[in-house]
Amino acid sequence: MSNIMQTLKPYWDISFNCSRSYRWVMSIVTALYFLSFLVMMQSMFRSESNQMLPALIFRACVEAGIFFISCHFFLRPYLKLYLLPQNRFGWNLLQFLCFAFVLGLVMIMLVMQLAQLSPFGNFDFSNINIQHPDDPQKDMIMNLTAPTLILMGAINMTLMYCIWSLAYLFWHTLVSKKQIQRQMREAQMQQLTNQLNPHFLFNALNSIRALIFEDQHKAAHTLTQLSELFRVHLQTHLKPVSTLEDEWQIARRYLEIEQVRLEQRLHLELELDDSLWQQQLPTLTLLTLVENAIKHGINPSQKHGVVEIISRQLDKKRWQLCVNNTLEGETSAQGTQTGLANLQQRLHLLSPLHKLSYRKSPGRFEVTIEMAMELVMEPGDDQDINR
Repeated sequence: MSNIMQTLKPYWDISFNCSRSYRWVMSIVTALYFLSFLVMMQSMFRSESNQMLPALIFRACVEAGIFFISCHFFLRPYLKLYLLPQNRFGWNLLQFLCFAFVLGLVMIMLVMQLAQLSPFGNFDFSNINIQHPDDPQKDMIMNLTAPTLILMGAINMTLMYCIWSLAYLFWHTLVSKKQIQRQMREAQMQQLTNQLNPHFLFNALNSIRALIFEDQHKAAHTLTQLSELFRVHLQTHLKPVSTLEDEWQIARRYLEIEQVRLEQRLHLELELDDSLWQQQLPTLTLLTLVENAIKHGINPSQKHGVVEIISRQLDKKRWQLCVNNTLEGETSAQGTQTGLANLQQRLHLLSPLHKLSYRKSPGRFEVTIEMAMELVMEPGDDQDINR
């Protein structure tokens, strides 16, 4: 008895572990099976009155219920336990056909036993009269024994199981493919995010190195800011996406470090929409744009430079993040543009709808990111959901 329970336990666990989409699809399939069986039976057992209708509905309910039980509690676990993990369809396919036939044989006998419990009467399938619409002499009368009926029913159930299994395997393959693609996108975004860290650390350490010989107190203060920046960064760099508020906290600390080094050469102008703080974008996006602005716009020039950060809502579906910086000379903004290409790739991985564009004009370089709006929950909404 214990061996039987251990054998059936994986079937039981898989049966009660299914997604919401599967439950919806299986409910629709069962309803369609019920309707198709009812229509077929009604065409076979015609009656001028509706006296047979309750019996037809009862039989259709029994058939649909048995079909659901056999597919969900037996066929689906068998596919997930034996056919899908091995990913081979040779000898395993023959084993599946044998399993489906035996299951169909058992279920059709169960259907016949349950049909006899109908309070509305039972249907006699042993004598089937197929009438010709034009010539009565061409009518066919089939006398079927009980074993023949069981065999025909088992073959029919096996065919239905094969169709259901093919549909399930196709659906399972699509779901698995989407999961793999999502995991690959997250891994790619994480890899691209990690590529930014050495570049940022190199710039920050160079700033501290330059301060050591000029002002040790400023160097110590800047090192403290750097350690605080990395403390915040270590909490966020594992996430593929961050909120605009988190991005600003990281960029703000970086700007404080650069402000110590650049002093009056760096002037910051902010125009940030408070309603966009919870909007999401790839991690380290704003830091990349600010680094790019300082490296190519402020660093090469000995004059006063401006970095402008703007976030604004365009409409109900889109918002925009802009980072502008002044330029001095024609070649000041020349570079490999690796950071912007990296960011553009991460934006595309997050959503093809996100766009990054940049333009250079006399004395100015502007980078603009256009993002799709994310749904932001109002305070208290999470309480309503958890009820």
